[in-house]
This record gives sequence, C-alpha cells and structure tokens, in this order.
Amino acid sequence: MKSKRVQAVFIVCAGLAATGASADVFQWDWSAAADGTRGLNMRGGEFESVHAEYNSSDNRFLWEVVFSDQITDGYTLAVNNGPNPKGHAGELALIYFDATHPDVRVSAYAYNGQNTLLTYRDGSPQAGDQDPDQIFGFNHSSILRASSEDIGAKRKMTLEIDAGVINAHSPAYPGPGGSAEWTGIAFDEMLGLWMHPLTELTTGYDQDESLTAWSGSQGWFDASSLKAASVPAPHTLAIFGLGGLAACRRRRQ
Repeated sequence: MKSKRVQAVFIVCAGLAATGASADVFQWDWSAAADGTRGLNMRGGEFESVHAEYNSSDNRFLWEVVFSDQITDGYTLAVNNGPNPKGHAGELALIYFDATHPDVRVSAYAYNGQNTLLTYRDGSPQAGDQDPDQIFGFNHSSILRASSEDIGAKRKMTLEIDAGVINAHSPAYPGPGGSAEWTGIAFDEMLGLWMHPLTELTTGYDQDESLTAWSGSQGWFDASSLKAASVPAPHTLAIFGLGGLAACRRRRQ
C-alpha cells in the first residue's frame, strides 16, 4: 500500500509540474528606433515604444506604451493572435483607456469591428445603432493597474488587467462563426493590433460607469502578424512554492 501511495503522489506532482511547463507568457516589444514608424499615424501621440504581455495561465494582460510627447489623453485598443482586428466583429474586446481623469478610467466592450470608435454605443456592425455589449465599466475589479505618467518630455501609459472576465465573455452579437470565435484580448506567438490614441479627448459616463461620450483627434497603430516571444511561466513554483516542490522530490525517493 505504501508503494501505491508514493506512486500516486508522484503522478500528481509530475502532472502539475507538466501543467506548469505548458503555461506560457507571451511577450511583444516594439520601438520606433528599432522598427520604424511606417504606416503609423502620430496625430494622437508620437509612439516611441510598446511592451505587451499575456499570461495564458492566469489571463494577466499587460499593455505599456511610451509616447515621446505629452499630448495623448487616452486610447482604444483591440488585440488578437494575428490578423488586423479591424472588421472582426463579435470576436474581440475593445478597451477604452481614459487618462483625462486623475484616476485613469478603463472600460471594456465587445468590439463591433468598425473603425468609428462607436463600439461603446453601438454593439453591432448592422445598420442602425444596436445596444452596446459592455463587458465592464471603469471601476471593475479586473483592472489591476491603470496609470498615465509624464517622465521628462515623455508620457507612459500602463494598463494591467485580469483578462479572465473579458476572455470568458459571451458576445451579444457573435461573429459568423458564433461565440466559439470569441478570443477577447488574448494573443500568442502572433499579435494583431488595432490601437488608436487620441488628443483633445472628451468623454462622458452615466451613473452605471458606462461610457456616454468618446471623441477627439486620433492617430493609429494598426498591424497584423506581429511576432511575439513565448517565455515559459514559473507556474509550478507559484502554486507549490519551493517547499511544495521539495515535498514532491522527497516523495519520489
């Protein structure tokens, strides 16, 4: 019986270690100095660098952008695993990052695939205004960190969220393939990007923390098939701690 118990513990430990090894953090880095700015529009702010991370294990999503000027008041952002997000209605989240308030406000809606920035009030590309498909308002617990910081002559905007709620969302207006096409705000070895920073941003909110206005002068960084790096996440260590791993080792003996 002792031998069977030891074998069972070994299988559990080995299985959890394998689960940790399969969890990846995907990272994407871009800089104007290294990659150039061809195809980008700088009307909403001068892009200098972008750093992105997505943890496929815990849905942690990080988006950090540095502008070499200080005119950007906010941005909209849609991300997927390769294609240009534009036109992919019912598949992705559209993030609204509003830095016009001392407490940066972040809202999430199901992206309607349009390039008019009206997802917050029209949830579908069908003719007429359809009810918006809001995922969460600006004071939601999914928002781990949202900041806009001026450093010298530059502006750094940081967004960190638990994307679990976003990625588990069931779209009110699914795409042609149905709800199965929904990816929210995840990416992997490839990244598709639709980011529009704005100056002179004007926003409004109702008592439910939902957007009622979003307008300004916008630029863009739209791209497809950007290559991201895969970094194994130390998931096993996070679950067990060093003591837990040591216990597994002891039980193998």
